[in-house]
Amino acid sequence: MTEPESALLEKVLQVERSSFIRYVVEGSEPELRDEFDRRVFAFYEDWSRESARSQEALISALEGKDESLGAPSFALEFSQFNYLGAGYLLHAVISRMGEHVRALEGLGRSLEGSGSAGELVSAIIERHEIFLKEARKLDTERPPHPPKPPRIKGTSASRW
Repeated sequence: MTEPESALLEKVLQVERSSFIRYVVEGSEPELRDEFDRRVFAFYEDWSRESARSQEALISALEGKDESLGAPSFALEFSQFNYLGAGYLLHAVISRMGEHVRALEGLGRSLEGSGSAGELVSAIIERHEIFLKEARKLDTERPPHPPKPPRIKGTSASRW
């Protein structure tokens, strides 16, 4: 593997290590209120495990290069998604992981024709796209929100 390929694979690894799905599973502590939330969170865990496998494949491809792989970090803006329902987070997961896939595709275009490194990144992108498709399917299965109870309108003493 050449030096530029190795540097691009390191960037792919950093993008993969700081993915939103990983943050949701490991750091956001989503609430599981109903059966739909539990199903969605189990899906998030599967996606996160697949992301971890991708990271392991990238690390093994980079092994022996004497590069220092820094500690993974997440964007600060991800903290706004703490303690929300897993089903509620589905829209954010779809949009942010879509951005994640586009970032990987941009890096993958730079690796086209580079043999095993390009194939590895393409395989990671394919797996993420499969999970994105499944997430969109789950979003269509979302149960409707129960209607809000009617608001009681009374007379206010301040209007007299």
